[in-house]
Amino acid sequence: MSEFTFKQFTIKQQNSAMKIGTDSVLLGCLAEVEHAQKILDIGTGTGILTLKCAQRSNATIDAVEIDDQSALEADFNFNNSKWSNRLNVHHQSLQNYTSTCSHLYDVIISNPPYFVKNNNFSIKNEQRSKARHDADLPLNDLAKYTQQLLKDEGSFWLILPAQEAQLFEAYAKESRLFLKQQIELLPKANKSVNRVIQQWSKQETTIVKSNFVIYEPNGEPTLAYKKIAQEFYIGKQFML
Repeated sequence: MSEFTFKQFTIKQQNSAMKIGTDSVLLGCLAEVEHAQKILDIGTGTGILTLKCAQRSNATIDAVEIDDQSALEADFNFNNSKWSNRLNVHHQSLQNYTSTCSHLYDVIISNPPYFVKNNNFSIKNEQRSKARHDADLPLNDLAKYTQQLLKDEGSFWLILPAQEAQLFEAYAKESRLFLKQQIELLPKANKSVNRVIQQWSKQETTIVKSNFVIYEPNGEPTLAYKKIAQEFYIGKQFML
């Protein structure tokens, strides 16, 4: 699908490395962004997280994207939204962006690449492979530079597979980030956790943990999923 229409915005995704998926949809719904004044979206892709944050807040939002085609498409999607005056695409790596950025963020959000790059794994589509692998944004760099860009009272929200989330915890600890909240995502109630949404902070605090079931046994979205996504979806779009 080269175009996806939500209630308040449309995503063009013909050339972007990664298309809209459940991961970004859930993160964009569950991350707490309502009171943020400045938000950073790391690896924006089509721009879906930025646009969902724009709908849910009055924040100025910067979106970093290293892939050429994805950055162009995100910019197109931002310019064609009602929030274009407060959305900005930065076509560069997070590492380079951090070296020139002069301000800090209330909220940082990311659906990052997470496959560890190795010579034995190949995907025919080189652009998609780059978006899915961590060669340009390894998890240790994600932790390091996020810590540098986050306000003392700010929050970093990200989604990762369960195994990679455990790996990120070690890097976050090294960078003096502290886990504040963890939402374990289950595709169905009788399935194992396959994704984890985490909220990180510079302040050590009690960790709040919860579960979120996405689909019923018959494949229908759960009431919980419908509730958090109803402000975005049209009709039965929940079935991504």
